[in-house]
Amino acid sequence: MTGHYYTVDNLEAASSVGYLVKRCGILITQIAEQRFESEPISFTEWIVLIQLTQHAHLSPTELSTHLGHDMGALTRIVDELQEKKLVVRERSEQDRRAVQITATPEGSRLALATKAVVVELINELVKPYSRAETDLLISLLQRMLVHMQDFVARSTGKASNLDPPKVRASSRRAAAEVAGGSREPARRRRESRS
Repeated sequence: MTGHYYTVDNLEAASSVGYLVKRCGILITQIAEQRFESEPISFTEWIVLIQLTQHAHLSPTELSTHLGHDMGALTRIVDELQEKKLVVRERSEQDRRAVQITATPEGSRLALATKAVVVELINELVKPYSRAETDLLISLLQRMLVHMQDFVARSTGKASNLDPPKVRASSRRAAAEVAGGSREPARRRRESRS
């Protein structure tokens, strides 16, 4: 993009990317916590467990960075999970002074068993969009995430230790389709669902 999209005169919450992304994140968390009320763990605990299922042996700092929780909040969540025997704290084999957090077999089982609650919720959230629009939304958010990680790395001098998002081929196709100006396939799919 050449020039600046936002100016002091046109920036409003209703069109601010930062506000919209943050507000959506807050609402998704609130809705998900409600969905998890009948589960043995909270949504916040599930997020920790699913990270540990996908990345065994994370340090508290790595886990805090992945989840965006401050260390105090993360410590309380891990304490609760440890009390439920869903995670353990272990000494690192590389550095005995360091602690790593690992999901227990029961913690991994529970994280995967309750994943269906999250899948159902996310499917409801993208229901108003066609498959191509959903692919495009994912692609744009992935690009924004990579750009923001690069921005933080440049401004702090520290590379992000977050995994880069895995861009699916369908997301790349959707982005290319929109960039090329062809919105007909998505429009036809929407009309055929009506």
